[in-house]
Amino acid sequence: MERWGYRRLNHLFINLNHWSSPVTPRYSPSQTTNSISLSSQSQQLGCAHFLTFSTFSRSYSQRETKRLPLSEYLTQRTTIAPDTNKMTSTVKIASTPTADTPGTCLYVHNEKHAYVFGRVAEGTQRAFNTTRTGMGQTEQVFLTGSTSWNQIGGLFGFALTVSGAVEASKKETANANAKREKQGQKRLDNSANESWGIHGGDNLSHILAALRSVILRQAVYLTVHEHREDPRATDPSNIEPDWKDDSLRVWKVPVHRSRSSSPQKRRFASPDEDGLEATDIFKPLEGPSDPSLAKLVVEKMMFNRQIGSQVDYMVPKRVGLLKSGDLAFVRKDSGLIPYQGPLADTEAELSNPDEIVWVLPSQGDDISQTSDDRVVYLKGMPLPRTSYSEISMSYIVKSEGRRGKFNAAVAKQLGVKPIDFRSLAAGLSVEVEGGATVTPEMVLGDPMPGKGFIVADIESHDFIDSFMERPEWSNAELLEDIVMVYWILGPGLVNDPRIQKFVRDHPNFKHNFTASDTCPNMISLAGPAELQTQLRVIDPDRFALLKYDNAVQGPTVEGSQIELGRTGQTIKLMPRVDLDSTPTPFPNLLDAAKTVGEDILNIAREAQSVTSDPDFLRRIEEEEADIPNRDAEIIPLGTGSSIPGKYRNVSATLIRVPGLGNYLLDCGEGTLGQIRRLFGEEETIAILRDLKCIAISHLHADHHLGTPSLVKAWYESTMDNSDAKLAISCIKKYQMLLEEASQIEDIGYHRLRFVNSTPSGGENSFVTAEDMDSEFNLASVKRVAVPHCHRSDAVQLELTSGLRIAYSGDCRPSQNFARECEGAHLLIHECTFDDDMLTHAKKKMHSTISEALGVAANMKARRTLLTHFSQRYVKADSLSRSDLNVGEVLMAFDHMNVRLGDFKKAAAFQSAIMMQLAAASEGK
Repeated sequence: MERWGYRRLNHLFINLNHWSSPVTPRYSPSQTTNSISLSSQSQQLGCAHFLTFSTFSRSYSQRETKRLPLSEYLTQRTTIAPDTNKMTSTVKIASTPTADTPGTCLYVHNEKHAYVFGRVAEGTQRAFNTTRTGMGQTEQVFLTGSTSWNQIGGLFGFALTVSGAVEASKKETANANAKREKQGQKRLDNSANESWGIHGGDNLSHILAALRSVILRQAVYLTVHEHREDPRATDPSNIEPDWKDDSLRVWKVPVHRSRSSSPQKRRFASPDEDGLEATDIFKPLEGPSDPSLAKLVVEKMMFNRQIGSQVDYMVPKRVGLLKSGDLAFVRKDSGLIPYQGPLADTEAELSNPDEIVWVLPSQGDDISQTSDDRVVYLKGMPLPRTSYSEISMSYIVKSEGRRGKFNAAVAKQLGVKPIDFRSLAAGLSVEVEGGATVTPEMVLGDPMPGKGFIVADIESHDFIDSFMERPEWSNAELLEDIVMVYWILGPGLVNDPRIQKFVRDHPNFKHNFTASDTCPNMISLAGPAELQTQLRVIDPDRFALLKYDNAVQGPTVEGSQIELGRTGQTIKLMPRVDLDSTPTPFPNLLDAAKTVGEDILNIAREAQSVTSDPDFLRRIEEEEADIPNRDAEIIPLGTGSSIPGKYRNVSATLIRVPGLGNYLLDCGEGTLGQIRRLFGEEETIAILRDLKCIAISHLHADHHLGTPSLVKAWYESTMDNSDAKLAISCIKKYQMLLEEASQIEDIGYHRLRFVNSTPSGGENSFVTAEDMDSEFNLASVKRVAVPHCHRSDAVQLELTSGLRIAYSGDCRPSQNFARECEGAHLLIHECTFDDDMLTHAKKKMHSTISEALGVAANMKARRTLLTHFSQRYVKADSLSRSDLNVGEVLMAFDHMNVRLGDFKKAAAFQSAIMMQLAAASEGK
């Protein structure tokens, strides 16, 4: 199966005999069997995931479940080698470039610590979960390449997941300790790792701080290491590590862009360019901004280990009261810059001791005594403007050396008692009979040098010369004990003569290449792909076979010391080097298709027969004659809540309306990858080129972290059309986030049109066609405030054809939303919890199934799609609801594709689909 790609597997199923087995009208559990012939599966692989209202997929996944001890979640470690020696140090390729995991990520693990090197792109968290690689104990993340959203798009979601787990672990430990104290037992320590370090190049603090309106007061403490110095540029003989702990030493290798590979980038940030001089559009590069304010925001406001604290503002202070070490800022234009003047305790002369600067409040400060116009709130304060990142980070990494092997025979000859062997092996001297001292050096063998590796990230031709000219490569002492080079390359670089010369010049290293053209676009998330394949067998019109290819499409790379990177490849660095590893096998989707039971197939055949009946089709046509755009496709790309789950990604729904365009409702992390995996690269470009509007409902991270990458992909797909524009419906704070993200790389911000923003800087909750570009094919956009978090909105898009799509975002049931969008043709409503969790739904400000359906009834919505399920509901137990109209309500599943006019057809397959979900859950 490893050589089977998408085309071959799809061809097989297309040519199978269609529904060859007889229809069995009733289902009996005793009829279940996993033995089916391929001929009975014809055309059964095919579509995306819509479940009808009559069942609710329930399961137990990740941390949002029946709360398995979160300390276990945080401390889970993957067994990456059969050797159980606790001294093992390993490097594992956790992800390689594929459609839904675009970055290369290395997981470095030893007996004490865990680290991540590479690009923590969108989809990294799901990739780690799929391979059961525990990231919970990660303490340091070393980002490679130049700072961009592709480099860190998956970092925010993972940080939030770990922070939530840390917070819950603290509560769990506190509750356990309360019980233990009553019983007179010793208190437990909270083993959760509460501190992270993030390392990267220029603009790292800026891009992290750009999300300050989204991420606040997390339970973990984060330290930002934005490397702007280059120690070996001035002193090539300096081999002191730039960072180290008791297990690892790291040398940064900053590589400067040597030339521009593309035309000058547009530097003007505002989308309102009318009246500008041509010379004003392109601003000269001024270098990256001072990171002080952004670093303070990240460390003191966003990740400060202070849940519920209000360190999101700065207060005025007189210069005469400042002391050495105080971090103070002065106003400049509409922002803040660091205060660089003299301080009172340095005996320097203060020209104006009464000058006002701004500092973080001290403990006990009461801002009620400070007028509002003198308090600076950081969430609304723009960051200092910066320029595009021009430095790509690579690293040299070495393990710490270890003591030699303990020689028990020599120790005995020296009179050491066996009880003291452990002390000597641990590096302690012992005294033997007669008063002599035996030192570790006397009984230990030669020390083991720490082996290491290089992470070389070269994203384009612009960086190759600068990389090759680095002084590190001619420093024999620095390169000593290196055994592997991990090359993270842009497309078309693997056979560049300069890179190949580096490989030849270092024949003692093994070289591992990961790039989009050296890694197969394999199925990286096996569980969802296998389930999708099974659902295609049942309902081929709504579930498509995911696009993948297990073959490398790029140029061949030859050399005895060269290998192509694959997920799961693991090398051992210590105590003995082992460079042989086996990658994660390709998922066998054909085998997954064969597991659909004959009883389920019989029900699917009956549904196929019913939905093919001419009378059934005629009734649908008559009932839906007044619904416009019945050929519109609704494609859920993420139907889970809170965090990316094994089977459900976070929120996003794509609406494709032939003749008018494509519309996206929320855009959670990994949305672009979900599109690429479902449609393939060619169709993805067509979808992006026809994208008209993205609506962001609110600022919770699971609803928008995929927007920057998707906007950039849209921009790149429309490069040949300088007039192309994209509508964004969001609040002002999210517009600021995108604007600040656009300062580090060109994502096409100047082509975005924020339709709910007014020229005066305000917001308009209702706009009509007269307020928008005609190319969006929007008659109106309406935002309706709903009860959830601050500034949460439901959104209604009315197209020029008359089609009205109402989207709830996250919310408690809202009668105002139902009233404002009465008569909508399609309602997409959140359905986070089952009815038995009403109390929890109220606490979390979400809706239950019955509440969502109540809104649909009050709205008189013609069709309703329920989505945004808690990750505890993945698959399994069904929930029967016989009191509802089966053909008007569906439940969403990732990668499902249903036409607006096909809801009743899709409903006929719901029983078979839910049975398969339950069967898959039992077998997982």
